[in-house]
Amino acid sequence: MASVSLDEEIESFEASASTVFAPLRIRPLRPGPFRSSLRATSAGDVAVTRIKCAPCQVRRTPRLIGSGDRELVKVTMLTAGRGEVEQDGRRCVLTPGDLVNYDTDRPYQLNFPDPYDITVVAVPKSLLGGHVDTLATRSAVAVPTSRGVQRVVGGFFRTMTDVLGEDTAGFSGDAGRHLTDALVSMVISELAELRPEPGEDFADRVLAHCLARLAEPGLTVESVARAHHVSVRYLHKLFAGRSMTLSAWIRRQRLERIRRDLADPALADRTAAAIAARWGVLDATHLSRALKAEFGLTAAEIRRATR
Repeated sequence: MASVSLDEEIESFEASASTVFAPLRIRPLRPGPFRSSLRATSAGDVAVTRIKCAPCQVRRTPRLIGSGDRELVKVTMLTAGRGEVEQDGRRCVLTPGDLVNYDTDRPYQLNFPDPYDITVVAVPKSLLGGHVDTLATRSAVAVPTSRGVQRVVGGFFRTMTDVLGEDTAGFSGDAGRHLTDALVSMVISELAELRPEPGEDFADRVLAHCLARLAEPGLTVESVARAHHVSVRYLHKLFAGRSMTLSAWIRRQRLERIRRDLADPALADRTAAAIAARWGVLDATHLSRALKAEFGLTAAEIRRATR
């Protein structure tokens, strides 16, 4: 790339990155000419971007976060250089081959002390359903792709990086839809369902498991017990000191998401029963009564209040 003035190059790169993702602030970490390259394409609503850049710091500050911004989960793979990611009080160090996710709804900071090369898959939260909350608990956690099934994911990212090195107008038609499904499934399987480290609290692991499966009608205390190889009685004892039972907690989490979707103008054409089914509630006979008891409004009143 031809060298331009430092201010012009930073401003151009910051504007391009902010357009593809959400408003960002970028500053160089070394003096001298700043060189960057950003190549983006899309697969349906999922954006795939390759960035090659000089050392810099990328920040998404509270002041930059607005209600009109796209709500994205950004899954990034570092293919060259070093990196650090900070969000929600967590911080991880990235080496080539590592995956990490972070969320545009909350402040974050990226530091790249050396020239770097990354591929970023930006997935709208609406495509991730009930896995969004679980992913939030996994932000700024590095996931190596050097072993096991993660090697396949790493190979997938590297292939996309190669494709973005060529001139491409985007993934369209059936190929684009299939790639979108594959990307979303990959994010859920490798990040939302990432096994917690052994030192994490067992109750938190149980809740993360439930959040990742709220949309599954078969999610019950019994199914959770089977998945974790413990008895139902043990789960009841585990949550005995909390404000509600595990069953009540699952019910409330589902109702909160149903209420959110009922208030979403983009889902106004869907029936309350269809929205409830999306969150694992197949029998919507008493849905309005349950919403009224929990939030003080029936399904119809939630929609009228939104309008």
